[in-house]
Amino acid sequence: MTVPFELGEQKHVRLRVCSCKNENFLITAASYELYYRGAKEPEDTGHSEIQEHILDTLIQPKKKGMYKLLVMYEILDEKLIAEVEVAVK
Repeated sequence: MTVPFELGEQKHVRLRVCSCKNENFLITAASYELYYRGAKEPEDTGHSEIQEHILDTLIQPKKKGMYKLLVMYEILDEKLIAEVEVAVK
């Protein structure tokens, strides 16, 4: 999935988390890291808002180009990561 941005925009990126086994679950923590094109250090980090099974992350990329948004979240004893591509024009 690629999320389009115009330079200067600040937008919410929302991810829905689903159970493959159709089981109930609770997301206990969520955070994010935003990386510019292959950079080793994130341009931005913070906490994602948890709205039941939706992770809501507000970002504002600072440069034109491609970014990688990593959203890390915890369910029970598991730590999971969702990766989203962000394209800034």
